[in-house]
Amino acid sequence: MSISIVKRRVQKLGGSSLIVTLPKSWARRYGLDVGDTVIIVDEGDHIKIFPPDSRMIQIAESIRFKLPQYMLEFNLASLIDCLYIKGYKRFMVQLPNIDPSEVLKLVDEAKKHPRVRTVNIGFNELNVSFDGSEPENPVRFLKYYSTKIQELMDIIDQVKTRPADINVFDKIVAETVDIAKTISRTLRKHGITLCEAESVDPTVTSPLLLIPQILREVYVELQKINDDPPEVIRKVKALLLEVFGGLAGRSSKRIALSLKMADDIKQEVEGIALYDVRYAKLSGIIVGLILTLKNIGESTICENISREQT
Repeated sequence: MSISIVKRRVQKLGGSSLIVTLPKSWARRYGLDVGDTVIIVDEGDHIKIFPPDSRMIQIAESIRFKLPQYMLEFNLASLIDCLYIKGYKRFMVQLPNIDPSEVLKLVDEAKKHPRVRTVNIGFNELNVSFDGSEPENPVRFLKYYSTKIQELMDIIDQVKTRPADINVFDKIVAETVDIAKTISRTLRKHGITLCEAESVDPTVTSPLLLIPQILREVYVELQKINDDPPEVIRKVKALLLEVFGGLAGRSSKRIALSLKMADDIKQEVEGIALYDVRYAKLSGIIVGLILTLKNIGESTICENISREQT
């Protein structure tokens, strides 16, 4: 097979799309015409383009690999999530020298995964296909996460007038953490950033796991104080809404606004502890929350500005 190499300049199309043209001789050779669909595969350090031939498409959407021994101790669901998010439709796991009981365990784990359609055992190989649905949109989960955070803040705001059982609060915390974990799983794709359409920066996922736990500490401390929550709690609620609204909308303006809000609220919170010692510990917890939110904003604003200016 001969290999042809050409250089092509990347050009801009419309607002933010980029295009690369193909030589006419290549288009004729592979029967490509205007409106045809091609398959583009990201292989880490390079990309491949496949013509609309069913066999080639099937190859592009499949991956075969040997399962290392150490992977037997790893959560197979995480590996399946990773392959699904990368866009594969099926994968084949080679199982040389693996105990039959371990193979059956892998089969059972694969069958339990919600995205897996079929699981078959071949000769020293496990064949798994996905259900064909599109990967989840992390932005949609981020909006759901923000809704849950606002639920927690509503409970905190009403700690004196309508106190909720801590078990109710913990249930929402657990649900919110699960959503954050889902966001993290959907971002297991090399190089994904806020600049890419319908994506969330992976650097925000660790803080997303922390925030519900911090809010639980706020609630517990307010219960101990047994007084109406300070006005600053409502400002923190507005800050949370602004941060996650900016992330979901990939708006550098909203994120910049949230950073300014965070500085002002932090200063106010630190002042509360000075005139009432009962709020000293609560102030420290809220300052930690604000710094976490600032970390999210500062780690994403540059990429949003870059995206908006291209």
